[in-house]
Amino acid sequence: MASTLATLSMLLCLSLLFMSIDPSFAGHHHKKHHHKRHHDKNKSRLKKMCSKTSDRESCLDFMNSDSRTSGADNRGLLDIAIDLAYSKATDIHKDLNSLYDNSGDYRVKDRYNSCSKNYHDTMRNLDLIKKLFNDRDYERIEVQINDSVEEVRDCKNQLENNDNDSYDLKKRTKEFELLCDVVKVSAKYLEGHTVEVELKLHSVGVAVLAEFLGK
Repeated sequence: MASTLATLSMLLCLSLLFMSIDPSFAGHHHKKHHHKRHHDKNKSRLKKMCSKTSDRESCLDFMNSDSRTSGADNRGLLDIAIDLAYSKATDIHKDLNSLYDNSGDYRVKDRYNSCSKNYHDTMRNLDLIKKLFNDRDYERIEVQINDSVEEVRDCKNQLENNDNDSYDLKKRTKEFELLCDVVKVSAKYLEGHTVEVELKLHSVGVAVLAEFLGK
């Protein structure tokens, strides 16, 4: 009798214990595990992309400076890279205009004015690139980003030929070139992925048509 009561008491305690456990615990644990796997996959995707640029570590630093990167897919990474490039170009353009206004040397002013025009055209290219991104026209993004790089290199050559220009300005110009490289690599990957999907859809369509005609 005593043994039976003890057993019943133990079963009652266990029942109360299980009832007190939050039923959402298991679901929360699964969700947390899924989030970690998704985060790890995104990190791997970013590393793979940056490894194809001219400076892997700097690419990772720039991209991780944006809070959106941790949850971004390949298309999201391209969007972020375009935004970072535009922001960098805007800052440099403003500084070039400021240097132009504050310089008393007309030869130096001409150089800053020329560079400012280069970056103005670059920003216009990036506006078009954003539109092409929204239209998913990745092939033309590569063309436009190449034009942007040419504009910036023209400015960089002028800066490198003069020791009076600030090291910081030259450094940020090189950083902008890298961001252009990130945009180019991202667009090329998405272009290839789009072609791959189209080929698969075409193959499926051909197979379905062949099956239909064979009946």
